[in-house]
Amino acid sequence: MSITDVSRRLVLADAVQTEGGVWTAKRVARTYRAAGLDVPLRKTWRDDLKRLSREGVLTLHDAPGRRFYTRKDDAR
Repeated sequence: MSITDVSRRLVLADAVQTEGGVWTAKRVARTYRAAGLDVPLRKTWRDDLKRLSREGVLTLHDAPGRRFYTRKDDAR
């Protein structure tokens, strides 16, 4: 894991804590772009969401045809 990976996930974790709501790969992409980060791969966006879920920041909601995450303290 590189320092860039950690920094990128810190940006995402901060946005999750600040904004709350529903988090999808597309929202992660928008967040990274707004922060000036060049992260073009959907796999990276998804992996970052999974990582924050494993770390206890996010809760996974897995419905047929739709996977999204919410802040752990804001679980639906």
